[in-house]
Amino acid sequence: MYSSLLIILGALIVGYAIPLKHPSGLILVRRLSSWMLYLILFLMGYGLAFVDNLGQNILQLLYQSLSLIALLLLFNLSALVWVGRFLDMPKAEPQQARSTHKWALFKDPLVLISLLMLGLLLGLLYQQRLPAQGELAEYALIALIFCIGIELRSAGISVRQLLLNRRGLIIALVMVLSSIPAGLICAYWFDLPYSVGLAMSSGFGWYSLSGALLTEAVNPLIGSTVFFADLSRELITLLLIPSLMLRSPAATIGYAGATAMDFSLPMLQRAGGNQLVPVAIASGFILSLLCPLLILVLVNLA
Repeated sequence: MYSSLLIILGALIVGYAIPLKHPSGLILVRRLSSWMLYLILFLMGYGLAFVDNLGQNILQLLYQSLSLIALLLLFNLSALVWVGRFLDMPKAEPQQARSTHKWALFKDPLVLISLLMLGLLLGLLYQQRLPAQGELAEYALIALIFCIGIELRSAGISVRQLLLNRRGLIIALVMVLSSIPAGLICAYWFDLPYSVGLAMSSGFGWYSLSGALLTEAVNPLIGSTVFFADLSRELITLLLIPSLMLRSPAATIGYAGATAMDFSLPMLQRAGGNQLVPVAIASGFILSLLCPLLILVLVNLA
């Protein structure tokens, strides 16, 4: 039962152990990572076409995703706003905004959703499972996690340095703890094992990994639910940053989850100033490390 856990964690550790610094090598790794993600999402959508009672399950998918989104938004923000009062966070100092087309920020999420929908459509039309579909998805996932390990190492910041950032560590731990009740409630509502519900709430916005892991470990319906829930965190963060940063920098950084160290970082920096960047990187990095570990351990307890 734990062989898949060891293989996937091993891929992450081996990738992290590779100190790749050459720009062309990093570009190649990022491209491979993107293509593996595209393949996994396509296969996830294709697998959805073979779920029993698909029409009913699509409605269940929407209901589960919206429920998980709402619960995480409620519990995460409530806890982060409260803890932020005692953290003595640096005051937000908005920088001059760059001229960025807002629609450009939604380009990548729309591409990923389109790939999932394309897989579903082709699965419905073709009505036959692809040869070695499960094995192909598993190998793509291992390759994706290996690339992720290399990219995490290439950030150039040691785990020790990040764990010593008190504010970032506290924000990350609050995110983890405040996600627990959301996962337990989802498990109760959807009649799932509690460990699976907790795994569903442990993506922390890393949709490219959480959805793939849960599709492989549970089923495409649960994987797609988590994919949409974690993708929404990134989109909601974009909308919240301008106003929430002025009220609670800790809540803004924390709700961004794992994306605080990459996708959301430029916007967090512009809305809060350079003094908040180390906190955001530390929180995002810690959640990025915890995401695969928590999901894999929890689904293997089911």
